[in-house]
Amino acid sequence: MIRTEQLTPDTMMFHVRGRFNPQTAKELSLSVFRSYHLGFQTFLCNLSRVTLLDEGATNQLSLIGDGLRNKGKIWRVIGPLSSSGEQLILRTSLQQLPHATWN
Repeated sequence: MIRTEQLTPDTMMFHVRGRFNPQTAKELSLSVFRSYHLGFQTFLCNLSRVTLLDEGATNQLSLIGDGLRNKGKIWRVIGPLSSSGEQLILRTSLQQLPHATWN
């Protein structure tokens, strides 16, 4: 399930919950595409509530990020944390943003 949240006039956050599989990745891609055409500049993807990351779907995250960066946009993936508390590293820009920027 994907929920969108507009954080600022040019920043959109996508909250992904549950399994992140190819179907969810496709839904995310379409949501990002629509937001891009609405004029958003910064795209954040919150994976902190994902229960399972499919490898094919994580490759889609990289493709989304590459496409946005090629167009001069910003793409950040937040979370998920591993069981040891260390940040999971994908081929996209993963970072833990301070909670103050979420509001």
